Amino acid sequence: MKKIQIFTVIILLFTLSSCKKYLEETVYSSAQSTNFYVNEQQGISALNGVYAGLRDTYFNYPNNDYTLFKMLEAPTGTVNTTPGFMTMNYGLQDLTDIEKAWKRMWVCINRASMLIKLLKVENINPNSAKRILAEAKFARALCYFNLVRMWGQVPLNYGVESLSDAYPKKVHENVVYNQIIEDLKVASTDLPTWNVYATYGSATSGNPLTDYQGYQPGRATKGAAQALLAKVYLTIASSIASNANLYENTFDKTEMYTKARDLCDSVYSGSQGYGLTTNYFDVFKAESENGKEDIFSIQYIEASDIKLGNGLAALTGLKGTGILSTEIGAVRSLPAFLGEFSDADTRKSATFFLQYINKTNATITYPTGIKFLTFKKYWSDYQISANNIPMQPTTYVYHTSSADKVRFGDNIPVLRYSDVLLMYAETLYALGDLTNASERVADVRERAGLGRTIPTGNLMDLIIAERRRELCFEMQLWFDYQRLNIRQKYRLDLIDNKYKYFPIPDNDLTMNAGMQPQNPGW
Repeated sequence: MKKIQIFTVIILLFTLSSCKKYLEETVYSSAQSTNFYVNEQQGISALNGVYAGLRDTYFNYPNNDYTLFKMLEAPTGTVNTTPGFMTMNYGLQDLTDIEKAWKRMWVCINRASMLIKLLKVENINPNSAKRILAEAKFARALCYFNLVRMWGQVPLNYGVESLSDAYPKKVHENVVYNQIIEDLKVASTDLPTWNVYATYGSATSGNPLTDYQGYQPGRATKGAAQALLAKVYLTIASSIASNANLYENTFDKTEMYTKARDLCDSVYSGSQGYGLTTNYFDVFKAESENGKEDIFSIQYIEASDIKLGNGLAALTGLKGTGILSTEIGAVRSLPAFLGEFSDADTRKSATFFLQYINKTNATITYPTGIKFLTFKKYWSDYQISANNIPMQPTTYVYHTSSADKVRFGDNIPVLRYSDVLLMYAETLYALGDLTNASERVADVRERAGLGRTIPTGNLMDLIIAERRRELCFEMQLWFDYQRLNIRQKYRLDLIDNKYKYFPIPDNDLTMNAGMQPQNPGW
């Protein structure tokens, strides 16, 4: 490997393997790196790189790579896709894809950590400096939260500044969670609320110094940090309660539930401007993106000339139906899951592709005319009838083209207001407040057309069922199965302890002794 100054080698970015670069980006010399984060414009540019790393983690445009989606959705028993991901019996290509997903999270983390460490805050407007650092900490916390839930023990990266930093040892999960909590506490304090942020107005000058003072949809806000921290606390508390993970007895279960409840209440209170859309279907319309229910989403743009697209629409589109500009059909839903939705539940028709109107105005339905079941949460570029039924285009002009299969611009939700309501209900239930827990579940069910009457039976079972119906295909359910220790309820074939975590990539185990041992069973 080329001999260069140590500082340059550092910026080779967080590599757990000397021949595997975690960041494919410009490598600055020691002088350049020292001078790179010295003003607001450079800080914002670096922060935009952090968001780009986050975007690539959830869907990588150049390779049409949706590995994170497959890893988190395929084992849930709701999705039909690549067999190896459904059974967690991975082939060589599957393992290669998993390694790419792993690396992309470290790309984002290292970019965030270097920005946090090197930003010259003394040269920057204090309010801007606080926001830049808080957004970077939010993104780092989100990536670490995904890593620790998916792989368990992982290293902590505070920014690679020496050769020794390039080979960190993995640490216990409680240590990782404490870092996540500290990052999100800062973000919760220093970020503006969504409704205040939005009043700044959208800045369009093209000058990052000006635009950063205006509203930019998709940036982390106080509510996003609070909601994510609530999910972190709830994950810890429920994992302890279910005996899924005791975290070296570091955390107090009741304290974690209480903190999660209080944060959910802060988001719920109404002062931040969040709320449910009137109709569930509207949540996934393009015009609803970054709206009052959308607390935090990964942002994509439909365009072929800039590589910021998201191909989940094409991947879930059924070949030959003629609804979308591109229909690949690589991801579908398992028919058994449809049975969990009653006909009165408006989420059923809003989530699944159950009918469409062809060009002769005939209605084609599932399963007679539509032979396979799929879902349409990531569809937006298609013609819709007055009652929200997909149509083969008659007057509609596509924004996308079959020439570019990942041009779609649908955002990927990470935190929605309904998720917060159900988290709130779960914390209230755990703390013995069944009355208010029922009310928050009723909020979600009422929007789905099911009224406010809570069915008889165990309330926690209902909360789990509502999370499945409300948040399916949003990369949430597998994490629920793990923290609640309920894999056996939905996947009897995945109850072995092996399936608690994903395999650590072999290259990292080989090149960094600090990553050993491999996760159990792999």
